[in-house]
Amino acid sequence: MKATTSPLGTRIRTLRLERGLSLADLARATGVSEATMSRIETGASEVSAPHLYGLAQHLGTDISSFFAAGTAISPGARSHTMAGQGETYASPRLQAQVLNGDLLHKRMNPFLNRTTARTLEQAGGLAAHTGEEWLYVLRGPLVLHSASHAPLRLQPGDSLYFDASTPHAYLAEAEGGAEFLVLSSAPATQP
Repeated sequence: MKATTSPLGTRIRTLRLERGLSLADLARATGVSEATMSRIETGASEVSAPHLYGLAQHLGTDISSFFAAGTAISPGARSHTMAGQGETYASPRLQAQVLNGDLLHKRMNPFLNRTTARTLEQAGGLAAHTGEEWLYVLRGPLVLHSASHAPLRLQPGDSLYFDASTPHAYLAEAEGGAEFLVLSSAPATQP
């Protein structure tokens, strides 16, 4: 995500300004330097998934709102994402396709993730965020590294539910990478 302009960065900046927050306020709240926050907003720096969760929490929204305009979930709401049509977020850790991003203020956020990282160094180390995660391996094997457990090797068809506040990383065991569905609980963001 190294670009002169970034739709993600522009959306973060718009949400920050709508809430009357300074760059310094948001940087301090999310644990990054003001210079890094500025680079994220301009697209000159990547933003990690844990920082996206922190930004969503401090801006009172959910991750989907960074990628698409949408409407708040309401009784009877439904969302359909056609194959390959979700907004894609890429970082050194993984490539995530945001599914059903047109519904905002959801209790869970669905993603189709792919990783080719084979080492913790390639994945950027362990990282944590608020909430819980459920994952289902589509193509693998996938190895989950965690600060509190031994590495867990998951095969296609395996699923796992865990506390996402425990630092973790996803690694592909095979050269072709791994693909997996993730449902991540969202912090309370209801207006």
